[in-house]
Amino acid sequence: MLKEEEYWFWYCSLTQVGPAVRNQLRKRFESPAAIYNIKKEEMERALLPFHSSNAVERVWKQMGSSREEEKIHRDFERMKQLGIRLVTAEAPDFPNGLLTLPDCPPGLFVKGELPDGEKPAAAIVGSRECSYYGRNTARELGKTLAGAEVQVISGLARGIDAAGHEGALEAGGKTFGILGCGPDVVYPRENQFLYEQVAKAGGLLSEYPPGTRPEGWHFPARNRIISGLSDCIVVVEAGVKSGSLITASMALEQGKDIWAVPGRMGDFLSRGTNRLLRDGAMPLTAFEDILGSWNFVKKRLRIYKKTRLSLDKNTEKVYSYLDSDLKSEEQLCIESGLDGGIVAASLVELELEGLAVQPFRHYYAAKRDKGEQYGEVSGDCRVPCKGKDHKKISGAEL
Repeated sequence: MLKEEEYWFWYCSLTQVGPAVRNQLRKRFESPAAIYNIKKEEMERALLPFHSSNAVERVWKQMGSSREEEKIHRDFERMKQLGIRLVTAEAPDFPNGLLTLPDCPPGLFVKGELPDGEKPAAAIVGSRECSYYGRNTARELGKTLAGAEVQVISGLARGIDAAGHEGALEAGGKTFGILGCGPDVVYPRENQFLYEQVAKAGGLLSEYPPGTRPEGWHFPARNRIISGLSDCIVVVEAGVKSGSLITASMALEQGKDIWAVPGRMGDFLSRGTNRLLRDGAMPLTAFEDILGSWNFVKKRLRIYKKTRLSLDKNTEKVYSYLDSDLKSEEQLCIESGLDGGIVAASLVELELEGLAVQPFRHYYAAKRDKGEQYGEVSGDCRVPCKGKDHKKISGAEL
């Protein structure tokens, strides 16, 4: 005989049966235990007015093949050993933002914490195959939001998602990964370290039970959870067929604010975001835009002109040709007209001074925060440093 919590575990693990059907059965019958012990005729009476006989037959087979008490008990115990808990839709701490969804997940498998419903949350989403600029933008955005105690939500995928999580972790804030697999499954594998850090700093959430492998159809479904947990969605980079646009569409249906980072016209990774802007999304032109819309109190960084950094003429010239897009040493030689040795030495100096980064061998980009951390570099190339003092201002002043 199963315990009540094990019946719930079984019910929430029926992922081959869509959440809408499970919720329909839940409304008709009193409990997961009653659904577990349902007769075929009873299930047909509950579902046939809304679903075809073939669909009902598939549901019955899927439910029947999962009714193995010993396996359910074994899987439930394994879940607890992995440090994962099941939060059902009837639990008091289940996120309110998900309860209003027509296909609300019947439960969430959680490793770590749930987002705090009393605090603001923002989703950072975008392309897996992002540009250096997009990745850097997502990281700085996650850092800015988390620094203002905004919870950062994303899908722990490679690219923009991972960068948003990394920025939140760098700021020491709360961040939550919504997975398209079991909460014990690391996907993609290169995110192993990030997976562990997010679990400690916030939590990993999934509607799929432990051991569930990532499937293509899981990811569009998990996007409704990302949007449901968030007060607003920020799309950093996205193609026209990006899954991020699905998240934005779901968020729009849920009445959430949609922000998009403007991109260059014709750029593949900007087509989706620019289309969102055309259709009415709010343009994100500075990291503080979202905080301003929430009227947050933030810190202003003062610039002290007496603290300066001087660069020699050649290094200043090389720096002037660097921007947020990656450039090779060869390209910088052509644009600046300087000898390769001079360019290489200048790039080394710029890296040491924290003004340039080399994400890939022999490819460089400017490391400029878009606010007041470095100030403008021009003329005699004196770079103001960050001041120690700050004063509080309202978001509207940012």
